[in-house]
Amino acid sequence: MGLYFRCGPGFARIFYLSYMKKKAPCLLWPTLIWACSLFGQEVKNIALKDGKIDSALKNCYVLRVTDDRPDTSYIGLISAGLFGSNSQRINLQNGARAEISRFIRQNMGQDSTANPIVLHISQLKVEETGRSGLAVENELTFGLAFYRDTTKLIEYTGGGTAKSSGDASKLIGELIRGNIASMLHQFDEWWLKNRSFYLAIMTKPSIRVEVTFDQQSDDPDIISYTRGIVLTFADFQGKPDERSTAAAVSYSILLMNYSSIKTLNNEIIVDVSVLANFSKSKSWFKAGHRTEETLRHEQGHFDLSALIACELVDSIRRFPFKIENFGRELDRLQRMKQTELNQLQELYDRDTGHGGGPELQAKWDRRIKEGLQNSSCFHS
Repeated sequence: MGLYFRCGPGFARIFYLSYMKKKAPCLLWPTLIWACSLFGQEVKNIALKDGKIDSALKNCYVLRVTDDRPDTSYIGLISAGLFGSNSQRINLQNGARAEISRFIRQNMGQDSTANPIVLHISQLKVEETGRSGLAVENELTFGLAFYRDTTKLIEYTGGGTAKSSGDASKLIGELIRGNIASMLHQFDEWWLKNRSFYLAIMTKPSIRVEVTFDQQSDDPDIISYTRGIVLTFADFQGKPDERSTAAAVSYSILLMNYSSIKTLNNEIIVDVSVLANFSKSKSWFKAGHRTEETLRHEQGHFDLSALIACELVDSIRRFPFKIENFGRELDRLQRMKQTELNQLQELYDRDTGHGGGPELQAKWDRRIKEGLQNSSCFHS
């Protein structure tokens, strides 16, 4: 007889306000057929074993439990009868909602002055998954969604495997009990870190995003782009990759940082800084290739980073952010512009032959110079 349990952050799915997904209707018909085929069978009830859970909830308390499953009359099948030749329906005593609610109320320490949370049972199913001799393996799938009022915050899915040559109902009860305790503690820790943001959303504050092109870095390895900056050979301090066909490499990327605060007049101010950074320790020149022409070509790579960084600033200024998704949208805009920069850098190298074509290099130099002069970050 054995008991296996799984439940953890890897099974978490976060739902933001604008992402309230519905289950596909086509998933309902197998459940209905299964239920009809079992009509008339007796149900074996499982009572969750009482026993105080070690760690109490500190940041929330469970106001109530609801059951969102289409069929709440049972949770699955286990083998019964001589040699497990028959199947028997099982359910939690008095139903899953009532029994889970009772178990939490009697065994989980809670602070009733903390934030009230509503638990929704999204999944609770037991299926036989294998046999070995007289031993039967039953798989539990269990899911709890955590709500604040009508807002879905996060959902955890877990479960486990119970192997038994006898009555598996007690093992299944232990699996459910362990999942409940684990998920509640996971949520308690998650809510501590995230409640300020969600509570701010619920008050429906306005949002103002302020963005600047940052021209300073505290890291001595980093050169942040400023208007008119010129790279020198001394800025290329990395070890050359002798396997590379390139004479030199410039490591220049876009960076974006942001933070938010809530003002007294119920406004969220998001402060965003965008940087075009050059890493000295990751940039290099090969011996014998330290020419002014190659250095000018590498300067172009840094200038292009600044141009795209400024475009990112403009994109952020124009974007209609919403309070519930500003973080995701900022990250998406940054990734989009970094992809554009990577493609532009490749085109620059290809067109100029990595700086080996003087006429094409001069053409790109003019294009980059005009772009900087016309940009909102660097124009005169």
